[in-house]
Amino acid sequence: MSTLPRFILKLYELTPALYLQTQSGPTMRLSFRLKKDIDFVFDHLTDMQKFVSVHPVISRIDRTGDESYLVHETLKFGLIPFSFTYPVTVEKNESDKRVVIRATVFKLTKIEMKFVLTADDDSTVIDEEIKFKSPLPVKFFMERIFRKQHGQLFENIEE
Repeated sequence: MSTLPRFILKLYELTPALYLQTQSGPTMRLSFRLKKDIDFVFDHLTDMQKFVSVHPVISRIDRTGDESYLVHETLKFGLIPFSFTYPVTVEKNESDKRVVIRATVFKLTKIEMKFVLTADDDSTVIDEEIKFKSPLPVKFFMERIFRKQHGQLFENIEE
């Protein structure tokens, strides 16, 4: 930990649990219910052109292999837009309605998102598990970003 900048070390003195959680790959769980057919939702999570059309911050997705892609994303920090790209792989199991998306952002932060879809009458329940692995103190910021983005993502799929 001594290789970290002094201000980050000071932060971790105040919140040591945050550092341990960030290093060990914390898990975030989200759940959504959409008034949409399970196949419709599954298709929007696995067809990357449909996915980009409903995602609030992804502007483009380029195919680089069978199930691998390059994602173009823009986040806003206040009024300042910050654009970047990162590689993604998508694994899907159509019979179980499960999707796993893995991303590596800036070669430092690994993100794994698991989506489990369940049909419930005229709705689809999406249980999402997100794991972060990073040497950087990103847990707090990433959780806020994912809650907002994925809430909007599933609202957009439902519209």
